[in-house]
Amino acid sequence: MNRRTLIGAVFATMAFAHAAMAQDKPVVVGTSIDSKPFDFAQDGKYVGFDQDLLAEIAKDAGFKYEITPMDFGALIPALQTANIDLAISSIFMTDARKKVVDFSDVYYTSALGILVAANDMTIKSGDDLAGKKVASVTGAAATTWLKEHVPTAQVTLFPQVTNMFMELQASRADAVVYDYPFLAYFAATEGEGKVTVLERPVGDGIPVGIAFPKGSALVDKTNAALKTIKADGRYDAIYKKWFGKLPG
Repeated sequence: MNRRTLIGAVFATMAFAHAAMAQDKPVVVGTSIDSKPFDFAQDGKYVGFDQDLLAEIAKDAGFKYEITPMDFGALIPALQTANIDLAISSIFMTDARKKVVDFSDVYYTSALGILVAANDMTIKSGDDLAGKKVASVTGAAATTWLKEHVPTAQVTLFPQVTNMFMELQASRADAVVYDYPFLAYFAATEGEGKVTVLERPVGDGIPVGIAFPKGSALVDKTNAALKTIKADGRYDAIYKKWFGKLPG
């Protein structure tokens, strides 16, 4: 083998090794693990609706991944700085977020809800939050809704979902405004008999998607996987596992 051929073979080997390493490198997934029933830690594992769906997407799209837990408000900034490769945590696809990150196709439709103490008879709709002490989460879509619809509410923002629930139960807040499924799940589990979620959500249905840094090649792969998962029944099985029944 002459010198030129040898050098070419070395570079080819290096390129192959680099490509193999790139394929084996796990996708870094940012998620808020304080978000039942979508994302939370249980018995040393990450579980929830989002986590089950992510596992199926990764299987179909052919990538390995590792979870990086963080506060919800840190997810979008982490995508903008490319510290994570994707974020999944019931992220509302708002116009403001679409300007700074890319989204997958819609995989869930949510809404905002209001949670109050079980014995509270004063708050029956969003209008009743005027002048009230309200808790929510930093970076959540609920903060925008509160500013636009109840500007006189005294809003306190917390980094994690658990914090706002504690604020309500300690009577330091009159209500919690956040994603309806989270509030409904809490009211039916840990908050049973102590809190109640108003039956009617506030605002319109809001699409939820998986978020990526702008221009990510993972978007198309994820969308293809989502399409297959919805078609073959796996999505419905995961949905029923966490919510009891399919949306009407």
